[in-house]
Amino acid sequence: MQQGPLIGVIRADGKGELRGEGIYRPVVAANADEVRALLMEHAISIAADQGAAVGLRVVDVDAVYPLVVGPRGEIAEAGMPEPKQPGDDELQPLKHEGYDPTLDAALRLPKPEMLSRTPDPEHLATREIPLRKRVTVDETVENDDDEIIDDFHDEGLDDSFDEDVEVLEDADAEAAAETPAPDAAHDADEANTWTPSFPRGRTADEPVAAPAPAPEVPKPDAAPTPRRSPLGDAFTIPDEVPTPKRPQQARPASAPAPAPAPARSTAIVKRVSNAPTLNDFLAEQDHDSRFPAQYGWRAGLRRGTGGLIKLGPGKRERQEREELAAIRRSFDGSKTIVVVNPKGGAHKTTASLMIAAMFGMHRGGYTLAWDNNETRGTLGWRSQRGDNDNTAVDLLRQLPKLEVMGGATIGDIDRFVRNQGAWKFDVLASDDDAASAAIIDDEAFSRLHRTLSRFYRVLVVDTGNNMRASNWEAALDVADQLVIVSTHREDTAASAAWLADGLRERGHEAKLRNAVTILSSPSTKGDRKLTQRLTEHFEQLTRAVVEVPYDHEFVGGGQLDIDRLAPATRAAWRHAAAVIAEGL
Repeated sequence: MQQGPLIGVIRADGKGELRGEGIYRPVVAANADEVRALLMEHAISIAADQGAAVGLRVVDVDAVYPLVVGPRGEIAEAGMPEPKQPGDDELQPLKHEGYDPTLDAALRLPKPEMLSRTPDPEHLATREIPLRKRVTVDETVENDDDEIIDDFHDEGLDDSFDEDVEVLEDADAEAAAETPAPDAAHDADEANTWTPSFPRGRTADEPVAAPAPAPEVPKPDAAPTPRRSPLGDAFTIPDEVPTPKRPQQARPASAPAPAPAPARSTAIVKRVSNAPTLNDFLAEQDHDSRFPAQYGWRAGLRRGTGGLIKLGPGKRERQEREELAAIRRSFDGSKTIVVVNPKGGAHKTTASLMIAAMFGMHRGGYTLAWDNNETRGTLGWRSQRGDNDNTAVDLLRQLPKLEVMGGATIGDIDRFVRNQGAWKFDVLASDDDAASAAIIDDEAFSRLHRTLSRFYRVLVVDTGNNMRASNWEAALDVADQLVIVSTHREDTAASAAWLADGLRERGHEAKLRNAVTILSSPSTKGDRKLTQRLTEHFEQLTRAVVEVPYDHEFVGGGQLDIDRLAPATRAAWRHAAAVIAEGL
């Protein structure tokens, strides 16, 4: 890599430059995307000329990106993006002999690339031209090498092709009839093998070495008349070049007959068994070229070059793709995620809505957020109202009628849930009738769960605050994944720790070890010492601990508008959903 990186400047007005030690290339284009593409082409050209990777510090429109450009067009990040500083995107004019900064760029003449390099005619007329050097016989040898090689090639083509094939095919039969001794076979093979004694790849500057005398080739007929070589009398060229025979290893006379060769079908089966399969072929696909970067400067470079340069995703985009792959992976049946914390205000309802939204949006629907409070919960209030006010109690009352009719269908269930629109999940609210005395117990929960599992791939259950309630324990029994939520507060954290102790005492230690802990910040000013204590404590109890940031949209307690959440908040909850999916 060269000393000091190149510096590329990309401005929104379509101007830019690439500069470095002894390098200055201004760029003018229609927009920043085209400037970015041209700068990358220049950087790749410079790396190719040097035959090594070069560092490139790109001052882009939004930030400064440290990159490494390879000679074959490879582009990689050399560090994290840096904020732009004042003056970073200022362009430096090209300075050369005759440069006048007061003139317009088009009038700054002469330029070095416009200066003529034609020699002075008067100098050519007075310069003494040496006479042509006399060529000696030894120097003509170098010019005749190509002719000698062509002669040998022509003579090789004069041999009969059919005779060569017959010699190779009958080699085994001749060896079986008469096998010479090992030494004799070795000597005969060396005698029948012709090797040219002059170097074909010699350059014009290398001296001509004295050729070694060519070995005599025994022939049953009269020896051919040698032709005189331009290299001298010591080197002769035979008229015919014998075809070398395949060397044969001698076998002792007392050795038993060789075993018959295996059948051809056996060899074919062996080769096929080691051959690559379709899965091997698909695994070797270049995913970066098939699925290039979709955002950031990498995507801008692809758009600016019209798809000629397709870079793979960066670190953050690769992480996002891995999280989406975890959320979208196939399950072996309907999965139930149970969100727990026995204290109110621990963000259980918020977490239930966000987990259901991540699974619904990224898996394409068939996700349900279910309020499993004994009497009244707030999940229905925090979500979109939909076009009906039915609750879990209403669905429970209709189950006997649906069972008599042959079982419920997805169309029957749709009347009791509330669709959440673009986020592609449904909400089953708890009873919100203040005059109602209906209570969801363990039997009612089991009947509802059995029916809903037929139509939803993922059920996210928001539990109440009473760990001793029968429907709370029923939800715990069917949970495929526990999610313990807590805020960065002493009271909610202590309640979560007490919950973990209770799970161990009730024999749910395995579910506790596989659980995921989500710690959310209730304000912009978090207590870092408390956060560290919570993280260290629950890392020893659960499979993973995930932190999600504070967002003003969570504070009001009213209907949650997921579209108004900050991008960092949505990214954190997507990561939490991916961690949860790994345990399903």
